[in-house]
Amino acid sequence: MAGLRGSVSAVLPGDSLQDFLDQAADMGGSRVDNYTLYQDFYDGKRGALLRDRAREYLERTSVPFCENFCDVAVDTLAERLRVVGFSSSESADDHDPVGRTVEGWWRANRMDGLQVVAHTQALMKGDEFVIVEWDDARGIPRFCRQHQHQVKMVYSDDEQDTIEYAVKGWNTRKRAAQNVSGRSIRRLNLYFPDRVEKWFRPDSGGGGGGWEQWQDPGDEVWPVWWTDTRTEDGDPLGVPVVHIRHRPLGSGYGRSRIRMAIPFQLELNKYAADLNDLIDNHALPQDWVTGVTGDTSYKRVAGNLWQATGENARFGRLEATPTSNLLEAIEGVLSRLARRMRIPMHLLTGGTPPSGESLKTAESGLVATAKACQVEFGNAWEDATMIALRLEAAFGDGPDLPDDLSVEAQWANPEARSDEADLRAATLKKELGVSKHTLLTELGYDPEKEAEVRSGEAEEAQAAFGKFLGGPADE
Repeated sequence: MAGLRGSVSAVLPGDSLQDFLDQAADMGGSRVDNYTLYQDFYDGKRGALLRDRAREYLERTSVPFCENFCDVAVDTLAERLRVVGFSSSESADDHDPVGRTVEGWWRANRMDGLQVVAHTQALMKGDEFVIVEWDDARGIPRFCRQHQHQVKMVYSDDEQDTIEYAVKGWNTRKRAAQNVSGRSIRRLNLYFPDRVEKWFRPDSGGGGGGWEQWQDPGDEVWPVWWTDTRTEDGDPLGVPVVHIRHRPLGSGYGRSRIRMAIPFQLELNKYAADLNDLIDNHALPQDWVTGVTGDTSYKRVAGNLWQATGENARFGRLEATPTSNLLEAIEGVLSRLARRMRIPMHLLTGGTPPSGESLKTAESGLVATAKACQVEFGNAWEDATMIALRLEAAFGDGPDLPDDLSVEAQWANPEARSDEADLRAATLKKELGVSKHTLLTELGYDPEKEAEVRSGEAEEAQAAFGKFLGGPADE
């Protein structure tokens, strides 16, 4: 259906069309519920089950008590994922106009911050969605994050990584020709490779049917064609929704990193509650007295002695219960969590990190996981970049794209290394023929800005040299 030149209303008449739109609008209840579950565990909202006494002093501010490590399981990996630039197949002699253009868009869209959120969300929930649009006002593409519960991807049954179309559904009170009164309606956008179909239903609830065509202000036709009008056949620009997935393993949707941590977190919640009860009730020695009649009010006061005249009076002390067993159990859970999530213990619990080869060995699992994510997430960012390049060619001043054009995301080194080690590695790469542009990008520098600075420094040096000779530099 996605490849047909026409709307679904032209292909599916009557009830079949309404059934198709109802199915498209179904975001999958269990998937959406899981997103909420993972977000709650990341935020520490699924805390320990406390007794009333513990709740009095641990939840006085209404914030659930939780020794939360789910956010650490996500953040320690997300911190190692940072796109620092792009290179293209058009690069030659340290000159890459396509890569520099994309990096300019990256800065203009403040993607240094957006990518952090996108990577964190993809690791937390398994999925993240970005829509690539054309910004007429600025004349550049725009990358817009989407709420996971509002977006659905439909993949081909034959080719599991081929997107047939994408769906975005949401409730709104936006006023338009079809909603003059501003009532709550259900919107539905279908993104095909060659068009965008906009639908709405007056009932924003969970009822079925009743879908009608929607046109936003400025839409001249329905559906909105998503093609390059400069080509003879109007080549499709492609589905503009990019799916960033964490470890899909052949499935349509990704896998949450939080899901692996939840059983350990629940165990930690139990042990943390037990530890608090133990400390509150038994962490101090308890004095006792029996065989006393009359006034039996004995209070521990510094300097005072307990005494009784009755011949049956007995005094004693219950020694404090050690907490070592529970602390060891908690350390054991954290150790198993660290191995399962491939996180070094010093990043999970703090403390002095190892150094040298010991640090490299300790972080090898985390680094390997980060590099795998760079491949998965990098493919998504490269797809987004190719869509942006097609949009610039179709709607902006960009040139026609070569048929064999490809782009590649450049990532910061995920290893915890010193500047000296990075410089040594860069020197070796230079000897192997790696371009200066790529090396500067990997080291975290902007190659274009560095070229401008070097040019300015050269001009200053030439002027100073001319002044030293007693005349203008160009004489």
